[in-house]
Amino acid sequence: MQGNSLPQGPLLRLKLWSWVLPLFCLACALVLTEYQAREIVARQQHRQLKQLVSVAGQLRSFIESEVNTPLYLSLGLASHVQASGGQPDPKDTLLLLAGLLEQGKHIRNLALAPDNVLTLVFPVEGNERALGVHYANLPQQWPAIQQIIAEKKARLVGPVSLVQGGKGFIYRVPVFLNDGRYWGLISTVLDLNALWQNLAQQSNSYQVLLALRYAGDTEAFVGRSEWFQDATLTLDLSLRGAQWQMAIRSLDDTEGWGLWQWRLAGGSVSLLFCLMLGWLLFSFRRSYQFSEALQETETYGRRILDAVSDVIITTDLQGRIERMNQAVTVVFGYLQPELLGKDFRLLLQAAEPGWNEGQLPLQETIGVRKSGELFALELSRRETERGGQRRYVWLLRDISARKEVEQLKDEFVSTVSHELRTPLTSINGALGLTLGGVLGPLTDKQQHMLSLAQQNSQRLANLINDLLDIEKLAVNKMPFKFKLWPLQNLLHQSLELNQPVALARQVQLLLDDPDQADAWVEVDDTRFQQLMANLLANAIRHSPVKGQVKIRIELQQTQVTVSVIDQGSGVPPEFVPRLFQKFSQADASDRRAISGTGLGLAICKELVKAMQGEIGYRQTEQGGACFYFRLPLATQLF
Repeated sequence: MQGNSLPQGPLLRLKLWSWVLPLFCLACALVLTEYQAREIVARQQHRQLKQLVSVAGQLRSFIESEVNTPLYLSLGLASHVQASGGQPDPKDTLLLLAGLLEQGKHIRNLALAPDNVLTLVFPVEGNERALGVHYANLPQQWPAIQQIIAEKKARLVGPVSLVQGGKGFIYRVPVFLNDGRYWGLISTVLDLNALWQNLAQQSNSYQVLLALRYAGDTEAFVGRSEWFQDATLTLDLSLRGAQWQMAIRSLDDTEGWGLWQWRLAGGSVSLLFCLMLGWLLFSFRRSYQFSEALQETETYGRRILDAVSDVIITTDLQGRIERMNQAVTVVFGYLQPELLGKDFRLLLQAAEPGWNEGQLPLQETIGVRKSGELFALELSRRETERGGQRRYVWLLRDISARKEVEQLKDEFVSTVSHELRTPLTSINGALGLTLGGVLGPLTDKQQHMLSLAQQNSQRLANLINDLLDIEKLAVNKMPFKFKLWPLQNLLHQSLELNQPVALARQVQLLLDDPDQADAWVEVDDTRFQQLMANLLANAIRHSPVKGQVKIRIELQQTQVTVSVIDQGSGVPPEFVPRLFQKFSQADASDRRAISGTGLGLAICKELVKAMQGEIGYRQTEQGGACFYFRLPLATQLF
C-alpha cells in the first residue's frame, strides 16, 4: 500500500504549488489593477480637495471679514462708555453711533442698555418697539445674557427673534467700568440676509455646497445640517464672540469614480474567481486566528477575574452556581468544585424577599463561611445572557474589616463626646457667669473676647450633642414620645423657632401651602422640631442674602410630603449618593465658605426613619436644593 501512494510530504507540496502559482499570478494582476485605479482616484481626489481648500479659504475670509468688521466697531463703542466712566455724553454718543453705522456693514441697529434696560437705539426708525425693553423680561434671551455677564465675555448669538420684528444676529458686549462695576450691555444687531445671498451666489459660482452652524451644534443656520455629515472639508471660522463651523463639498463628486469603475471592469472573470477563492481561504485563516484569539481572550479574562479580590459568581435563574473566581476560596473557604451546581443561598445566612427577580442593587447582608462563621457582606446582582438564556452575575465583597473599623470609630466618637460634655458644660457656665457680671464689670474688649469664646463653646456643645444623638439613633436608644399633632401647627412653630437664624442671614422663611389644616401626623414633636431645625438651618446657610426658604406641604392618600426649598446653588450631582452619610460634606476642605459637621442630614434620616417615614433630595428647576420627607397620615385623631 505504501508502494502505490506518494509520500504525504511531496503530495502536499504538489497540491500547494498547484494552487499557489496561478493564485500568485492572478493576485499580482489584481493588485496591479487595484493599485492603478487607486492612484488615479487619489490624484483626482487630491485635485478636487486642493480646489475646495482654495475656495473654502476665500469663502472663510469673506465671511470673517464681513462679520468681524461691525463687531470690532462695537468694541470701540464699549471703550467709549468705559472712558466716560459709564456716563457718556448723549450728543457725542449719537455722533459716534452714526459714524459706526456708516462704517459697519450689515448693521441693522446699535443699542446701549445700562443696567440691562435698552435706553438708546440707533437708528430709532424701525426699532421703536425695542426702546425701554428690560432684558430680564425676555425669557428666551435672558439666560444667555446672564451667562455673558457672568463670564465677562462678548458673545455673538442668533438667529434671534427681535422685539422690533424680524430675525437677526446680536453681538452683545458686557461693559465693566474701570473700578470693576458692571455698567450694562452694548448690542449690535446684524442683518446678514445680504451676506447670505452673496455667499450663496459665490458658492454656486464655485460649484460647491456650503453650510454654517455653531461649533458643537447639530443644526445649521445656513444650508442644510446633513451637509456636515457628507462634507469634504470642515473649517472653523475665527469670529469674535462665537465659534462657527463651515462645511463645504463639491456639487460633482462622481468624476473620479467613473475611472475607478473602468479600471475595475478591466479585471477578468478569472480574477474575480481567484479573488473569491482567495477570500474564502483568507476567511478560513481568519476564523482559525479568531478562534485562537477568542481562547486567549477567555484565558486572559479568567486570569483577571481570579486576580480580583471580590467574589464574582454566575448562576442560572434558579440560583445554581455555574462559574466563580478564585476569591471564593479566600472569602468563603470553599474550593471551586465544591460549589459547582450548588444553591447560591448556601453562602448567605438568609435571602431577602424579592431576590429571585430582576436586578439587585448594592446592599449589605450576612455571609456564611464554610466553617460556619458569620461575617458582614456587601452584595449586588446584574442580569446577563449566555446562549440566549438569562443568567445572574453576583458580586460579593467581604466588609467585615470595614465594619470593625466603623465600630471602633463610633465607640471612639461616643467616648470622646461623653468625656467632653461635662467639662464643656462647666466652661459654658463659667463664661456665662463672667459675661453676666459676677466677676465685676468688663471692658468692651474683654466682653467681645468672652462672647467669642462662649459662641465657639456653644458650637462645640452643639457638635457634641449631634454626635451623641447620632450614637443614640444608631443603637435605637433615643426616646420617642409619639402623639397626634396637626402638621400645620408644627410647621408654624418651626418657622417661629428658626426665625432668628433666618433674620441673621437676611433670609425669609415662608409656608407655601398654609391651608393644609386637615393633615395630622403621629410624631414626637420635639424630634420633629429637631428635624425641621436641621433642614431649615441647612437651607438658610446655603441661601443667598435676601433669599427665600419655602416649606411646601403635599397631601397624598396615605401620606404627606413636607419639602424645604432654598434658592442656593444645589448639591453637586457626584455628591448626591453620599448626602445622608455621617460626616459627609460636598466641600470637605478647611477653606469651605459654609461651615458644618456633616451630621445634620444623617440625624434627619434616622429621625424620619424612626417616625416611619422616608427622606430624600431633588434639585429644583431653578437650580436650588429641595430636601423632602414623607410621613404617614394619622388614621384617627382621637
